[in-house]
Amino acid sequence: MSDQLSDDTFSETQTLSDNEGQAAGSVAKSFLRISSLGMRSVATSYRLKPGDVIVCLDGEFFFGNAEDFEAALDKNDNNSSLLTIHREGIFFEVLVSGALRCALEFIEVEKVKEIREAFSGHVIHKKSEYRNFEVLRDIRRNCSIYDTTPTPLAGTFPPLWLLQNRLWEPLMAITLAYFISYGVSMTMFALTYLLSAFYFSRGQIHVLRSYAQFQEKQMWVVVATRTIQEGQMLCRKLDPYCKFAFSHVPPPEPMPDPDDMLADKKTS
Repeated sequence: MSDQLSDDTFSETQTLSDNEGQAAGSVAKSFLRISSLGMRSVATSYRLKPGDVIVCLDGEFFFGNAEDFEAALDKNDNNSSLLTIHREGIFFEVLVSGALRCALEFIEVEKVKEIREAFSGHVIHKKSEYRNFEVLRDIRRNCSIYDTTPTPLAGTFPPLWLLQNRLWEPLMAITLAYFISYGVSMTMFALTYLLSAFYFSRGQIHVLRSYAQFQEKQMWVVVATRTIQEGQMLCRKLDPYCKFAFSHVPPPEPMPDPDDMLADKKTS
């Protein structure tokens, strides 16, 4: 979709109309940046943070003000909006529902040029192809990444869903519950199966998140990609030292020894 962004649509300046335009002259178009997050900001649930620059909305550069931006997200509340974020030199997408409810500000004009030049190599695909992935990470950079799109497998065959997501402890617990209930009666087994299917169907995202937190991982980032491999590749860009237990990307570079880094600072 990035090849649809024409130079005519995104000229470097826009001229104000009427008397205001004659007085102010040429006003540079600017992207919005998150300046702060409130306690109830929706942006925190997507792990956006101050300093993140909003480059595109649904595959198109967005140069409007904060009110226009939040109104556009509110208007699309029933459907997810695809945002392209620029963070520390990296572009990534995230699907959001509704307004972000955070403080926004225009970035500096010279920063706009830098971002647009860097954006030339970034490709945005059709919004329908993207899925949100949540990534949790521990202090050793070990990451768990999972698809937030609900799957019917969790509500039809819970043990198979647990096995697919490698949730070993919950799998052992639910298997034991099935055996015990089966030993009591078929009615008890059927009731246990139906209740577990309902639970995992309704709470599958919370189960995945809680299991990662059980492994002492904390929420790190939310990214929208087409596959889990693309999600891992993007995480590697955001953190070159992050690791995945079931990796679809090459091993990361060895982390520098803190003692060596301290010695380098002393000698420099």
